[in-house]
Amino acid sequence: MDAPQGGSDGDKSNPSSSPVSVVSNFWKEFDLEKEKSVLDEQGLRIAENQENSQKNRRKLAESTRDFKKASPEEKLSLFNSLLKGYQEEVDNLTKRAKFGENAFLNIYQKLYEAPDPYPALASISEQDLKIAELESENRKMKVELEEFRTEAMHLKNQQATLRRLEERNRQLEQQMEEKVKEIVEMKQHSLAEENQKTLEVLKDREQSLQDQLRQAKESVSNMQKLHEFAQSQLFELRAQSEEDRAAKQSEVNLLMDEVERAQTRLFSLEREKGLLRSQLQSANEESEHKRSDVDSSTILENSLSAKEKIISELNMELHNIETTLSNERVQHVNEIKKLKALLNEKLVVRLASVDKSSKKRQ
Repeated sequence: MDAPQGGSDGDKSNPSSSPVSVVSNFWKEFDLEKEKSVLDEQGLRIAENQENSQKNRRKLAESTRDFKKASPEEKLSLFNSLLKGYQEEVDNLTKRAKFGENAFLNIYQKLYEAPDPYPALASISEQDLKIAELESENRKMKVELEEFRTEAMHLKNQQATLRRLEERNRQLEQQMEEKVKEIVEMKQHSLAEENQKTLEVLKDREQSLQDQLRQAKESVSNMQKLHEFAQSQLFELRAQSEEDRAAKQSEVNLLMDEVERAQTRLFSLEREKGLLRSQLQSANEESEHKRSDVDSSTILENSLSAKEKIISELNMELHNIETTLSNERVQHVNEIKKLKALLNEKLVVRLASVDKSSKKRQ
């Protein structure tokens, strides 16, 4: 019996097809459910034929036993029926065999074209193993992914917290800068007010010193006038006795020395006043830069206190000199009065003598 060649030709037509796809395509076209229903019908028919064959064989066996037991005369009458029975059974067996062969060949031809399912099943099994491994790896990756997501969420929360802290830090730094700026502005304003007050006090003291200096200059001028007056008086009274002139000259020299010392101190006071103005100007410049304000103010105050003390002493000395000059002036005035009286007497006497001389000449 030749095997059909359709299956091998079908396999050779698609050498690049995978075993799974070949098996899948074959069984899809095979329609196993339909073939199972056909096989069920054929199986029932084969079973029915087997049952009928067994019944017929039992009948033939009984007929054969009866034929063997029968007499020769009876065997002649039974032989035809027995032969017919065997012929019918042979025909039934032939039909039965042909039906079975046809059923077998039908299913054989279809199954002969079926590809070997082992490679496909092995591939499927291997793929199942790979799928199981991939699923296991997928589960692990899902767990890792969940861990990564949790960690990412944690990092995201940390980043959010970090951003909030950075924003809070920025706000605090801004508040601190504003507070420092406010404090600096308040301090600068306070220092500016203190410097302004200090400058006003220094200006008042400078004005006071200028007034005192002006008074001192006036006093010196008055003393110079008195000195000039005294000198003029001395020139007028040169005719006096040498002793009086020497005494008056000595007193005038003393007064001149006192006046020169007063002038020297006044000149020194002028220089110190210039220095004081320079220091005041420096204090004004330093107040603009807001540096060393308190120290400069303290130094200037100390310097002003010292200058005030010096001016007070100088005023005291000038007062003493003025008192002395006043006393001398009173004394000189008295002496001048006496001298004038004496001069008047002498003039009267001289005029009288002149009149007498003129009368005599006439």
